Amino acid sequence: MQKSDDEESQAYNTLKNLFDQTRKVYSRETAFIDAIGIQMFQPNQQEIIRKANIATFVSAILGAHDVSFFHLNEFFLETFVPLGHRLLKWQGAIYLELKTQTYISALINSDGTQEAMLDELFPQDMDSRILTRHPDAPSLSPSEQDFIDRSRARRAYLLAEPATDETIGELPKKYQWNDFVREFAGCISKNVDSIMSIPTRAQPVFGGTGERRAAQAQALQESMNLMNSQAQRRSTPPGQGLVLRQQSSQPPTSQPSTGKSATPSATIRQPWLKPEEDALVAGLEKVNGPHWSQILALYGRGGSISEVLKDRNQVQLKDKARNLKLWYLKTGREVPVALRGVTGELRKRGGARARAALAAEESAEGGDDAAEASSEGRITPVAKKKGKGRA
Repeated sequence: MQKSDDEESQAYNTLKNLFDQTRKVYSRETAFIDAIGIQMFQPNQQEIIRKANIATFVSAILGAHDVSFFHLNEFFLETFVPLGHRLLKWQGAIYLELKTQTYISALINSDGTQEAMLDELFPQDMDSRILTRHPDAPSLSPSEQDFIDRSRARRAYLLAEPATDETIGELPKKYQWNDFVREFAGCISKNVDSIMSIPTRAQPVFGGTGERRAAQAQALQESMNLMNSQAQRRSTPPGQGLVLRQQSSQPPTSQPSTGKSATPSATIRQPWLKPEEDALVAGLEKVNGPHWSQILALYGRGGSISEVLKDRNQVQLKDKARNLKLWYLKTGREVPVALRGVTGELRKRGGARARAALAAEESAEGGDDAAEASSEGRITPVAKKKGKGRA
């Protein structure tokens, strides 16, 4: 692309040069910017720096920047895992392959011992380093533990391979660079929205250096966004279309699992996958009712059971559970126990059939309460009133 003379290539090179010039205002010894080192302590400032580092990282892997494997490995966690967040499964996968590529490069170009290089890339305290990204949650998530286990297995395998010329020549064939680039580009493309999203904050405040630094930081963010869009366009695999909604006897909006997670967008409503629905219902059962934050603690980002619902929020869980219950009510099917505690405009939106089903459900619940009170020797207010009348 760099050799092309078309307008798109020229625009990209112009943006890249603008980005490089602005980045060099802040960077010191490496291609990555150290927010703390340049005294940018505000969360919004650090988020802009992190996004700039993402642009550097992506363009380095895709060949637009010359960054050493050492620095890519060193800055991976703080670039892709902001403070307070967990290492996701796809991040762990590319982090592990990056470490492997770094080891192969070091093995070919360095005189160090295998064990010393592997100790640096796969340290014994890797779990502690990951925990420092979320000090308020002092335990590893399933995806983080999976990364630790796979890293230890990969280290053991690489260490067991003798450092002979034949072995060194075979490793790049087993772990091919082009395969890693394709996996990396695919992960970035599928998760670009979640990577680049910023929580809603107050008006940004840039401290210490006035309007010039604020303008430079804004230019840095804008050029990074455009570069990232360009990289995404080049790396998005073809043939990924929308999944059409199917009509069946299953609750509406259910989609077959494709093995790919859907990332919610502010403007595009993402269909629910069957595993997501199953996790929602299972969560309602486990927490005994519509306790959405507890369900996300089980199945959301860094969930203790899985991360099936990592791309959903509490409002989406509530809406989906309500729609599932409405579907059962409208079709005259028995509402599962897990959905019976779900509320929210069911009578208004469900129509006559749903209202009749809700009335029957409430009547049944009232009968159960009366039977329970009678079995325990308690007198309900209605029975007490009748008894007083007969006296």
